[in-house]
This record gives sequence, structure tokens and C-alpha cells, in this order.
Amino acid sequence: MKNNSILAIIPARGGSKGLPNKNILNCAGKPLIAWTIEAASKSKYIDRVLVSTDAEEISDISIRYGAWVPYLRPSYLAGDESNTIDVIKDILLKLKDYGESYSYIILLQPTSPLRDYHCIDRAIEKYFSVKKTDLDTMISVKEIDNKIIWTLGENTETNYLYSHFGIDLSNLRRQKLPRCFLPNGAIYIANIKNFDGFYGSNVFSFIMEKDISIDIDNIEDFNKASSYLTC
Repeated sequence: MKNNSILAIIPARGGSKGLPNKNILNCAGKPLIAWTIEAASKSKYIDRVLVSTDAEEISDISIRYGAWVPYLRPSYLAGDESNTIDVIKDILLKLKDYGESYSYIILLQPTSPLRDYHCIDRAIEKYFSVKKTDLDTMISVKEIDNKIIWTLGENTETNYLYSHFGIDLSNLRRQKLPRCFLPNGAIYIANIKNFDGFYGSNVFSFIMEKDISIDIDNIEDFNKASSYLTC
């Protein structure tokens, strides 16, 4: 990993319909976003921690906890339909205006507060141990019940059932089913050169335990994470 500078990007817009102001809600004694800023700051591989936000309050809190907030995100990148990849591309374009240059990015969403710096460092170590090309990316996942392979859909025209995965289910035993994983939203890693997202044909997994894979979308998730962090 020598000479491979890494920029951590934490996206945190002000608007949130599911759980208003969730990024700065008090979670086990500190603003939710602070857990991710502190985890990234403690990583032995991350060179700088950048928070991308459109909100002054989030910016002030992020700076207080040690993050770099070079500018407030423009409104066209802060709506409900805004794409995180577009936000990252905007950051990468503007880095040169601040005299900053990095080789890799690690996206850390503040809604995954149970992911600590040990987890981040293990993900980075695995990425560099398995990557083969500059197009390779890595995303964190949790393993889920592989019986999902048996799920069916219904054709709205014929009302016949069909396999969601397009496979023959007539003689498929569970022991033969492949392992199944679900992205948990905690960690994404990619080379900055020609960056165009994290999903594609060259994606490696970083498997995380289910109990630390909480991705906060609602108050139930928030309370569960807060309870875990308080223990």
C-alpha cells in the first residue's frame, strides 16, 4: 500500500425524509456522523477525511470532529434524487483547486456507525491484497439466507410464476445453492483513475458480520445502532 494515498469521502446531505437530520442526531453520546469521522481518522491507511455536505450545521460538526469540508455541496447534488457517484465525481474534479491529489477513494456512509477503524483497515488491506487492475473495486456486504434464490415473480400478463434468477428450480437442492450477499452500505473502495462507480464486473467483496452491518434508514435502525454503541 506504500505510495497509494487514500481519501475517505463521507457523504452527508442535510435533507432526509426517512429520519430528519439523521446525520447529526445524538447517537450514543455524539452526532451520528462523528462515529464515521472518528473511525476514518483512526485508520492507519487513510490520508485525509473529507465530508461532503450541503448543510452548514453538518459542516460545522464535521470540522469539529476533525474532518475536512472544502466547500458546501451545490443544491443540484443535494436533492432526494441526487446520485452519490455524481457527488464523488464533483469532489474529484475540484480536488486540484485545493492542491490535493490522491490515488484511491474509500466511501464511508455515516449511516453505518458500527463499522470501526479496525474494519476499515481490514477492508483496505484485503483490497490491496486481491486487486488485479485499476478497474477493481470493493464493497462491503453481509451474507444472507441463500433461499432467496428460490424467490418467484408473477408475469402480470399470463399470471404464471417465474424464477427471479432465471434458473431451473425443479431439482435444485438447498445444499447446491451458492452463497448470497447483500451490500450493507458501510465501505466502498476504488481507484480514482477513470472512476465511474463501484459496481461492475470487477468487484471484490469485504464480508462483514451481520450484527455490525446496520445501515440506518429509520428510527428503529437508529435506536438499534445507538443501543449497540452504548454497550
